[in-house]
Amino acid sequence: MLKLIIDYLNIFFMYYVFIYAVIFFISTVFSILDLNEYKRKQKYLNNIRIKDEDNYIPVSILVPAYNEEETVNDCIKSLLHLDYPEYEIIVVDDGSKDNTSNVVIDAFNLKKVARPIRRVVKSKKEKFIYEGILRNNIKLTLVRKENGGKADALNMGINISKYPLFVTLDADSILQNDSMKNIVTPFIEDDTTIAVGGNIKVANQVVLDKGKVVKVFSPKKLLVIFQTIEYYRVFLTTRVWFNKFNGNLIISGAFGLFNKNSVVNIGGYDDDTIGEDMELVVKLHSFYRKNKIPYSIKYTHNAICWSQVPEKLGDFKGQRRRWHIGLMSSLYSHKYILLNPKYGIVGIFSFLYFIVYELFSCILDVLGLAIITISYFAGFLNMDFVITFLLLYIGFGVVISVTSIVLEGYVFKHIRSNRTIFKLMCFSILESFGYRQLTSWYRISGFIGYKNSKHKWDKITRKKQNRVNDISNKNNEKMAI
Repeated sequence: MLKLIIDYLNIFFMYYVFIYAVIFFISTVFSILDLNEYKRKQKYLNNIRIKDEDNYIPVSILVPAYNEEETVNDCIKSLLHLDYPEYEIIVVDDGSKDNTSNVVIDAFNLKKVARPIRRVVKSKKEKFIYEGILRNNIKLTLVRKENGGKADALNMGINISKYPLFVTLDADSILQNDSMKNIVTPFIEDDTTIAVGGNIKVANQVVLDKGKVVKVFSPKKLLVIFQTIEYYRVFLTTRVWFNKFNGNLIISGAFGLFNKNSVVNIGGYDDDTIGEDMELVVKLHSFYRKNKIPYSIKYTHNAICWSQVPEKLGDFKGQRRRWHIGLMSSLYSHKYILLNPKYGIVGIFSFLYFIVYELFSCILDVLGLAIITISYFAGFLNMDFVITFLLLYIGFGVVISVTSIVLEGYVFKHIRSNRTIFKLMCFSILESFGYRQLTSWYRISGFIGYKNSKHKWDKITRKKQNRVNDISNKNNEKMAI
């Protein structure tokens, strides 16, 4: 009887991995076709300029900040070089315990102002507001408020913003100078667009100057290397494919663009969860499908945001645990969408995919490997089955990762060394021996502490962005790209 149960479990895990591989294979094929088409049209797209008054929509850039004195000024300075005609920058200091507000005030010579705030969505009370006009007539507003979390800070930003579209941007992130133009384009092309997600890339080894990539050094730390490969895989495969059927449920909080009226209509960000980015997108899907209003939520790969990733295991654990708690909270809050034909393909496919292959995949990955290993040593499995399972488990991940690395080099050309490409390909194989299991374990810990941690916001250690003069210090490094 025990052998029969184990046989069924092993067959289940084999099919689970096989279906996962098929889904990633399909998404990768669609991504290759889409990105190749983009490259083919790029020479024509480069001639399109969002410059004249009839061909752009003004944007408010919201930068929520909590203890970000190390990075916030670099973020603001990068925004002064965006290739976009009209936008404002709003920094919301969510009751920081460090000098976040002071470093911004001093660096940009801001002046204290008294101005009313029209609260269209709920947010905690402001303490003071500073304003200033920067280069190219760009207005910078700093609001310091009572601590209420990232969602509450974003709601304050919505309340004080004046333009019809708003961007959310993490204070440790840097936008490329053409990213605003690229992320707004879907709104201009399709008036049913209500939200667009950008492409997040790892900034730890990148040197940017005035919004342009000057140098990309090969990452030295294993944790950063694995995250770099992971980000390539996520942002160049499934998200591109989900665009085909309006099925993206996540827009990264690091960089996303939203129609302000649409967000106000659903009450703004939910401050009762730490996964406010996914929660907002799922609420938008739910509201528009429930009310049968035509809408589109998109992802664009050429709107690039460079963001720091954790370099320490403690920070990495906190980040992945927090992400998983946010995912769990959003899916549970909107469980009525699951397999509900009323919500179309979002309920029938997207929601199911996120439950099976995002929420529970960490448990199934670890449990599947454990059961098959125990079964083999207990004599219930032959070597042929074990090898077949491992080839599926490891092989599909390696193929997708290698394809993503090649696509990254083909589309963006940030990686200019064949040696570095080969290095990343080698690490995409090693990724299956430790990194994936560690990530799964950290995500599983989100289930264990869900009730006590679903409102807790864990900050990761920040460092100053790489600067142009850093290049001279690293020119002699053999692993430079």
